[in-house]
Amino acid sequence: MNKIKILRKLIVLSLIILITSCAAKTPTVTIEDSQTEAILERISRSESAIRSIKGLAKVKIKTRDDKISYTQVTIAKRPDLLRLEALNPFGKTVGFISSDGDNIYIISPSERAVYDANTEFDLASLYPGLNLKITSENLVNLILGRLPESVFDLSSSPELSADGNLIKLTFHSQTTELADYLWVNKDNFRVERAEFYLHESQKATINYEYFADLKDGLYFPKTIDFKSKGLSITIVYEQDIELNKEVNKSLFRPQS
Repeated sequence: MNKIKILRKLIVLSLIILITSCAAKTPTVTIEDSQTEAILERISRSESAIRSIKGLAKVKIKTRDDKISYTQVTIAKRPDLLRLEALNPFGKTVGFISSDGDNIYIISPSERAVYDANTEFDLASLYPGLNLKITSENLVNLILGRLPESVFDLSSSPELSADGNLIKLTFHSQTTELADYLWVNKDNFRVERAEFYLHESQKATINYEYFADLKDGLYFPKTIDFKSKGLSITIVYEQDIELNKEVNKSLFRPQS
């Protein structure tokens, strides 16, 4: 009888070992310090690939008190040319921001103003509730799927580590204890996620979801999800966006 019990236990143990060994495991990536320079170069190349965009996007905004969604006309060209129009369900423009490289033009129910192109302006002018200061250049970067703040440069020396099947880059500050982070796809080196600090130690995160197919041979994010201070904006682009096409500069100035 004891022999039967022992045999049963051995069979159960063998099954547990077999199931455990066959279970799907999260793939990991091997990191070598010598890869740092090559990884930064690939990230920089990917960040620089998109020069302009023209198309429609669905915008979803969440604040502590409200949720808003609408369609947005999006035209942008690096480094600081921009035209964003918020449309109501009937297709009428209810909010407008543009930058022609010299001036920023804001037309909305709450504000009508012109600023110098290098001036920081409040995102709430177009995105209600998102009280974040930003420059036209950083907003163009955000719209184009680039990092709105310069988290890294080719001369930096981040700490590399594996996070599942992603490469995690940790950029330690030389002046504070704060650190910025990038999570990079190990196969194509596109940034999947970023966590960094804006002005006044204000933490922000961005997550990207890319189009399944390549757009003109380029990786471009279908979804950009930006969060900071309990506020968020999600931009979801439609499939027929135009990338790296010539854009008429007159589009970046409001009609008189």
